[in-house]
Amino acid sequence: MTDHDKPAFLVVCGSTNATEMDPEYGKRTLPIALQTGLKPLAGGELGTQVEVLEGELPQDTTFLVIEQFPSMSALKEFYYSEQYQSAIPFRASSVQIDFLAAVDGTSEAELRARAEAALVASESNNQ
Repeated sequence: MTDHDKPAFLVVCGSTNATEMDPEYGKRTLPIALQTGLKPLAGGELGTQVEVLEGELPQDTTFLVIEQFPSMSALKEFYYSEQYQSAIPFRASSVQIDFLAAVDGTSEAELRARAEAALVASESNNQ
C-alpha cells in the first residue's frame, strides 16, 4: 500500500483569542488548501465547543478541527508550503494552538479487508 492509497488527517486543537480570524490567513491558506485537496471534516469555526468523552484536553480548549487530505504527502505539502508557513503569523492574534498533529488514515480497501477478516475469525470461533 502506498501513501497515495490512504488519506491523512490534520488534527488541530486550541483556544480562541478573538471572534474572527485575520482575513489575510484565509487569503494565504485557501489556494494551497485547494491545491493539496484539503477537506474539512469537523470543527473549523472559531469558538467551536469541544466535549471530551475520555481523557483531557488543555484547559480552555475552544476548538478542535479535523481536516482530511488525500495522502500524508499532500498534507505535508500543505503544511510545509511557503504559502501556509507565511500565513501562520496571521492566525496568532486569533488562536492559541495547543497541538497540531498529522495522522495516517486507513484506506477503504484496508477497512473492508479488516472487517472481512474479523467476520471470518468470528465465524471460525462459532463453529
